[in-house]
Amino acid sequence: MKAFWCLFALGIFLHIHEGQAMCPQGFVPFYIGEMMMETCLKFAMDMKREWHTAESYCKSISADLAQLDDEDIHWQVITYIRQHPHWLHEGFHIGCTDEDIEDVWVWTDGRKVDMFSGHWYPGQPDGGLKENYGCLYYDDFLYSSCVNGHKLYTICRQ
Repeated sequence: MKAFWCLFALGIFLHIHEGQAMCPQGFVPFYIGEMMMETCLKFAMDMKREWHTAESYCKSISADLAQLDDEDIHWQVITYIRQHPHWLHEGFHIGCTDEDIEDVWVWTDGRKVDMFSGHWYPGQPDGGLKENYGCLYYDDFLYSSCVNGHKLYTICRQ
């Protein structure tokens, strides 16, 4: 009987190891870096929300607004969005803001956003005090600063 359980556990390990997604229902697996570390994203397309409501929604499902700080994950997200033609003219809230200190963009976990990466749309962020929340906006889905109170779809990350 002991041998059965050992083989059973090994089978589960090998099954997971072969790339089987471990994301909760409704989340999509994405893979980061050479180690192919899995991260799970949910594209909440049920309704458009303003940024703080989007943040609360993500927390309610044990996630956070998506921090797309890794180059691999951001480009994969852009590719994924482009595979859904009905999403191509939409915007998505992500987990960065400068609401606490103007022009100091941080992810929701407090880490600074790389302002010199190629992830920002040219000329972004802009808008000063009236645009304090990070989003991906059509048609390129690079980082942008979005108008306070603007309702967009939400990307959550677990």
